[in-house]
Amino acid sequence: MSEAIDDVIDGGLAAVEEENLEAAEEALEKAQGLGGENHMRVLHLHGLIAWAKGDLERAAGFLMQSVDLSPKRGEIYLDAAECLMALGQDLDEAEAVVRALLAQTDISADSLDQGRLLLAQIRLEDDDAEEALEVLDTIRDALKTHPAYLSTRAMVLEAEGHTDQALAALRKAVAGEPDDPDLHYQLGLLLGLAGDKAGETAAMLKVLELDNQDRDNESKKPPALTDPERQAMRNAFEELLEEIPDRLLKLVASVPVTVQARPTSEQVKAGVNPRSSVAFLGQPKVGDGEAKLAGIVLMRDLLLEEAHAEDEDLQALLFVGLFEELRAFYKIENLEVVSAG
Repeated sequence: MSEAIDDVIDGGLAAVEEENLEAAEEALEKAQGLGGENHMRVLHLHGLIAWAKGDLERAAGFLMQSVDLSPKRGEIYLDAAECLMALGQDLDEAEAVVRALLAQTDISADSLDQGRLLLAQIRLEDDDAEEALEVLDTIRDALKTHPAYLSTRAMVLEAEGHTDQALAALRKAVAGEPDDPDLHYQLGLLLGLAGDKAGETAAMLKVLELDNQDRDNESKKPPALTDPERQAMRNAFEELLEEIPDRLLKLVASVPVTVQARPTSEQVKAGVNPRSSVAFLGQPKVGDGEAKLAGIVLMRDLLLEEAHAEDEDLQALLFVGLFEELRAFYKIENLEVVSAG
């Protein structure tokens, strides 16, 4: 029976990877019949299906139940830790899961190295770049040319103030996986911090190109943007503006608000972040100069993607997007994000 249930669950996991949730749920139901609802691999599959549906809290619950059974499968620990990190409020618990993985003796070397990589990312997230670098150094040499290792090392090196070394590592990562938009995005951000505006723009245009290729996949292509949808988004944004402090409202109240599906290449060339769901158009603050805001654009496709991935409503996403742009465009430090109302 063990072999039969493993085959069924392997098929379910492959279906999740292919975003075929109907097939994944059929596999889950069959696996539950073979091994019961509390079988560690059944719980793992159930968690990943919930995650794919955007229900992170439920996913974390299933995955942690699986971890509690002390499985000898590294992927269960890794998925549980990554899900906890995605929740954004369980960093200590995520670290505990990774350290539980690293304490196992019957786990593959590859899984242990992936655990060390994830631990380094957690320590960096917890503002301990020094320990993150120490953890990275314990990974086997054979994996130190992998883009995931190189990109993580780049983030750690940048946190330590070694921008040139970080850029060198990140360029190697991009060369290893040139079709990964996340690597180009990380490179663009780092080039921006380094003051290389031309390099930042080139990287962000590549991000836009690759992201749009993914969105235009037939199985993911969003529907055409309609006028009622535009109006609904503008109305939601205007309601949000009624909730923000006057000192911030006066910065944005007098400019036109438009809605479009996604950023354009011309907007990215002008400085718009290709992954900003709320984009400010105009001249951002530079040095002692004044910012000149010309307009605000709400990006429908990006908002829909965030709503699915983060299980958030439109108002909450607009709130976060607005405050991120206020920080970046006006260079406002210590701007606290509280509730959207």
